[in-house]
Order: sequence, then structure tokens, then C-alpha cells
Amino acid sequence: MTSQIRLGAIFWLLTIEFFLAQFIAQAAWPAYSMALDDISLLGVTTCGSYFNPAPGGTELVCSPLSLVFNTGIVLNGALVVLGIWFTRTLWPQGKLTVSALWLLALGGAGSMLVGIFPLNAVLPLHMLGATLSLGIACFGFFLLGAVLWRTHRPFALYTIATGAIALVAFLLYVAGIYPFGRGTIERVAAWPHTIWYIVTGFLILSGDLTAK
Repeated sequence: MTSQIRLGAIFWLLTIEFFLAQFIAQAAWPAYSMALDDISLLGVTTCGSYFNPAPGGTELVCSPLSLVFNTGIVLNGALVVLGIWFTRTLWPQGKLTVSALWLLALGGAGSMLVGIFPLNAVLPLHMLGATLSLGIACFGFFLLGAVLWRTHRPFALYTIATGAIALVAFLLYVAGIYPFGRGTIERVAAWPHTIWYIVTGFLILSGDLTAK
């Protein structure tokens, strides 16, 4: 394993900070509900009323540590992109791999947009970022899984499953179908991405995921 690939894996391991930023921001807002509230509400920079389409009413939004959340999600996107760049030589070379990595990188860029443009700031750019990070990136997992199907079958299955779970949850979220709550289904759409990067970073560093 080259030092470049090792560095990329470390970047991916560090994406765990995405969860830490969320939990710290949540802890400062006692009324926040993980089951009912959008993740992006943690990044709203001003206090006020917000229409929550799940229960169909308004609620008071006030996230004292919005800066922590927004910084965390921007850093998450940057770590994803850096990890992709530094691990790019690990994967089988070819057009399909290039396409997969570009789609995953767009997901990372989307995360950065979400944090740079909070929900109450520039909504179109925030929504674009959410679509890239939660939706478009899923197709990168599908393509990478296809690339690795013959050489790393179990990992390829995990990668494809990550994309499938996240994409179905994202489509349900967009369609306004919220099993177990709007916040729950959004987390099912978002969290598998970061979990995949953490797991993959660990597998690379442990030597269980190598080029074949």
C-alpha cells in the first residue's frame, strides 16, 4: 500500500466527525427530534418558525451550535473528496471506475454546498447540495460495486447495498413518505454514505481491501 492510499483511507476514517458534529449540535437544542426533524435544521443560522411538512405544522427552530454542524458537514465533504483523490489508484482502472469516483466526488461536493449554504440562506444551492450528496452519489456506489464485483465480491455487495438503501430512502423522503418519521428516513438516506467511507477507510488501512 502506498502512503498516498493510506492517507486517503485516513481522510475517509475522519469522516466520523460528521456524526460528532450532528450530535454536538443536537445536544445544544433539547427540543430537536431526530425522528421528526430534518438534519439540515441543525444548520439553520437564525431562530424562527419553520414549516415541517411531516406533521403539517410550524415549529420553532433555533440551533445554537449551527456553526458546528455546518462546519462539520463542509469538512465531511472535503474529506470525502480528498479520500477519493488519494485512493484513486487502489481501484481497478477504467472508464467505469472514473465515472464511479466522479459521482462519489459530486456527493462530497454536495455536502460542502449544504454546509456553505444553510437551509435558511440560499435554498436552491442547499437543495442542489442535498440532491448531489443524498441522491447522485448513490449511483457512484452502484458503479463502484460493479467494478469490484469479480475481485471483491463481498465488498461489492456491501457497496451496492449502501447505494440501494440510501437511494430508496432518499426517494421516499422526496416523495413525502416518512416511515418512522421524516428525520428518520432522511438519516437512512444520509448515514450509510458516511458509514461506507469509515468502513472502507478501515478496510484499506487493515489490508483487507487491496488492489487485485
